[in-house]
Amino acid sequence: MSVASHLAVSPAQYDARIRSLIPLYDELIAEVARALGHTARPVRFVIDLGIGTGALARACLESASGARVWGIDADPDMMAIARSRLGRLSRRVMMTTGSFLNEALPSCDAIVASYSLHHIRTRRAKLAFYRRCYRALRPGGVLINGHCAAASTPRRFGRGLHLWLAHLGKTFGSRARGRRVYESWADEDVYVPLAEEIRLLERAGFAVDVPWRRSPFAVIVGCRHA
Repeated sequence: MSVASHLAVSPAQYDARIRSLIPLYDELIAEVARALGHTARPVRFVIDLGIGTGALARACLESASGARVWGIDADPDMMAIARSRLGRLSRRVMMTTGSFLNEALPSCDAIVASYSLHHIRTRRAKLAFYRRCYRALRPGGVLINGHCAAASTPRRFGRGLHLWLAHLGKTFGSRARGRRVYESWADEDVYVPLAEEIRLLERAGFAVDVPWRRSPFAVIVGCRHA
């Protein structure tokens, strides 16, 4: 599904819109790029799963001097925005139109994602994808996912979701309207609890760390053994 249809917004409006929908967006992007420091090898080649308008790709290029990025996205209009945003940095970026669930992942030192893996609908499919990522990574490489990773228990989940619903309430004029918007995403988005994300990554072979967490959001790092 394109950004325009999913969020009812044009690609050119995406940057402002995503910040109105997701709190701590810029902080999470910065923390995903910072987590490249978890690699046990030089970061020369990074895969960006769902490059969008290039915010995360830019942060990674600035964090890993000399690295190149291979970005994939199903929405070519979004990638046109990314090329413009990256400017001179775009010389270090290759872009592919398609789904990261279907395209072969090239050998790499790091794989990064921000708010894109919720398109994987089932635990089984996510485990299979994490195993693909593990195989694509060189020894010592990392998979870094910045996303909503809620608590497992209903009570703790509700407490963590307060931050998000309060943010949406400000955007849409009331908490009730904000909740309705959040619930409408359920047809497209699947959020996996943090504990389950960790288990899936470990089953795929990764050693896991969570260097940043502001519930219900987290940066989760899966490290391939050197």
